Amino acid sequence: MTHEISGDFKTYSLAGTDQEVRFITSVLNLQPGSSILDLYCGYGRHAIELAKQGFDITGVDATQDFLDIAAQKAREAMVDIAFRRQDMRELDYNQQFAAVINMFAAFGYFTDDENVNVIKLIAKALKSRGLFLIDLLNRDWMVRNNLNRYWRHPSGEYVLSYKVELENGIATMKRQLLNQVTGAKIQYEFVLRAYSLPEMANIFTNSGLSIIATFGGFDGRAYSSETPRMIILARKND
Repeated sequence: MTHEISGDFKTYSLAGTDQEVRFITSVLNLQPGSSILDLYCGYGRHAIELAKQGFDITGVDATQDFLDIAAQKAREAMVDIAFRRQDMRELDYNQQFAAVINMFAAFGYFTDDENVNVIKLIAKALKSRGLFLIDLLNRDWMVRNNLNRYWRHPSGEYVLSYKVELENGIATMKRQLLNQVTGAKIQYEFVLRAYSLPEMANIFTNSGLSIIATFGGFDGRAYSSETPRMIILARKND
């Protein structure tokens, strides 16, 4: 079965959240009202924009500070989103979502066995023939480049920055969330496993998922060893 992807990605010129959400909606190609799980939704910037477009959104994250920000922003945007604090290793959904999205290198925090089980839990959470969209750092590109990012909320209130260092397939992430109004700062460091495309394909196959498309960026460019991102669209086999 072929999954049709709507839109002409080459015409996309928007930056940041607008472009990312346009990409997400185009590759998923779901009808408004469809249920989507934003897994490790952070402070909700994708979840909120998707909810504005009429999707039934659930946002899960392990960090309460992020969820508090997300809930406040959702109230300001007047959208209804079910936010839930939960470790992705403990997902307990069963055939509930038409799609699951996992954005901005929010996978690979744990041991290989635990990471594999997370994918199996995601597959379990999907309805029959449901879609899984995951955005990863491209390990091949990271070997030759340094990926440091900086993001400012449109309100100017919050700034998120992170620095990535890669060695032997393990990426060290150093993040900082700064509230520019209050001066409050949250800093933390963690490591994640950076997987190659063949490794992810093997994990998906063993979890009942099939890859149907790969991209190298939110502008829809083709994935290659020269693209900084590895975005994979997969479908549940049954």
